[in-house]
Amino acid sequence: MKKILSVLLITMSLMASSTHTAKVVETLNSGGYSYIKVQEGSKLYWIAMTQRPVKVGEGISYNEQGWMQNFHSKTLNRTFDKILFASDATVSADQETLTHQPDVMDSKYKLKETLTIAQLFANRDRYIGKKVKVRGVVTKTSAQIMNKNWVHLQDGSRFQGQDDLVFTTQAKMPEVGSVVIAEGVLIKDKDFGYGYFYPVIIETAMFHKQ
Repeated sequence: MKKILSVLLITMSLMASSTHTAKVVETLNSGGYSYIKVQEGSKLYWIAMTQRPVKVGEGISYNEQGWMQNFHSKTLNRTFDKILFASDATVSADQETLTHQPDVMDSKYKLKETLTIAQLFANRDRYIGKKVKVRGVVTKTSAQIMNKNWVHLQDGSRFQGQDDLVFTTQAKMPEVGSVVIAEGVLIKDKDFGYGYFYPVIIETAMFHKQ
């Protein structure tokens, strides 16, 4: 139990406190919990939350609490390879409203030599292994987790719901709320295990105040 709690606490410290929107594909209720398979964009995964009525085909929005791998539900007698514990769920039949927010490719923080977060998510294959620069606001930091410092940046741009870019660094972290230029090497589909999967992440990052 202590090991499970430790993993959850580490996961929660790394994840941004963000809201997801998805479509319900499958649902199971057991032991006071709802286990819901959802589709978010092209991703299919399971979430767990306190039991509530949801139907296949409905839209659902929720806040992330923490990922678990190889989680075993005794009441279902089933092990989930990977599951997201979620909270503050709201359900809507209007899935189009929930999931199809317009992309915002530009940013008021963008400079001539920088890219927006939306541009990096939209064109990630073009920048794999290359050094990139982004200017934005530091929204979250986490020190020395898995021997790395973690910095979250946002700039007001968004591509397919992705608006938060994560940087890892050994350098001193900037203050939350500060505007910085961040530069580092773009890595695609980085999986650290324990649910730490990033379609785009910037590693060996450095930060310059603006």
